[in-house]
Amino acid sequence: MTMILAYTWKDKAIIMADSRESAKNDMGDMVDYNDNQEKILPVQSHLVFAHAGLRRIPYVQGGYFDLNEVTEHFMDQNQGILTKATTEQLLRGIVTTWNGTFIESLGRDPLSARNRFSFLLARFETIDGELMPRFSTYQSYVQGHPKYKFCGEKAVIGDDECYPIITPYFNKDTEQMTFEEALAFYLEGFGKVMEKVETIGGPIDIYVLDKKSEDSYWLRRKTNA
Repeated sequence: MTMILAYTWKDKAIIMADSRESAKNDMGDMVDYNDNQEKILPVQSHLVFAHAGLRRIPYVQGGYFDLNEVTEHFMDQNQGILTKATTEQLLRGIVTTWNGTFIESLGRDPLSARNRFSFLLARFETIDGELMPRFSTYQSYVQGHPKYKFCGEKAVIGDDECYPIITPYFNKDTEQMTFEEALAFYLEGFGKVMEKVETIGGPIDIYVLDKKSEDSYWLRRKTNA
C-alpha cells in the first residue's frame, strides 16, 4: 500500500507520499515490492490527487493493469471542469470511475478488503470568505465500509499499521512552527512509520500547493531527490 500525509501551513498545502508498491502472499508476508511509484498527481497546479492502496492488478494472460491509468483517464475526460467542479463532485466522480472499472472491466468488488484503495484531494476552499487549503479523502474500506471525509486541515491515508505511529504527529499543533520546522517534524514521523511498516518505504515525494497556482512546486521528487 502506501502512506499519504498532508497538512496545511499558512496558505500552502503540503502533500507527502512514499514510493513503495508491494505484494503479499496468502499468509500476509510481503513477497515483492518496488520503490519507484508515483502517488501524487498535481492538476494544472490548482489541485492535487494522491492515491494509496491497490495499484496494479495482474492479467490472467500475464502483465498488469496499472490503476493510475484510471485516474489519468478521469482527469483527461474532465480537464475542462476540474478546477470548476466542487470538491464533492470531484472526489465522488473519481471514486465512481474507479468503482466502475473494478466492476465492469476487472470483475472485482471495489468494496472488499482485498481491493482497498484510498484517495486524497487537496485544493483551496472558501472558508469565511477566504481561500484556505483543505484536504478531502475517500477510503474504500474502513471497518468494512467506504468512508468520505471533506475539508480537513490535515489528512492521512494508508495501511492500518501506520496510524498508531503517525497519529501523535498528526495530532500535534504545528501552526506556530516555521515552514522548515513543520516539514522536519512530519518527515520525522514519516520516517518512523517507514522503519516499522515494511509496505511503506522508498523515496518520499513532497508537493507544495500554493494559493497562487504559479507558485506551486515539487519540493522533493524521486527524479531530483
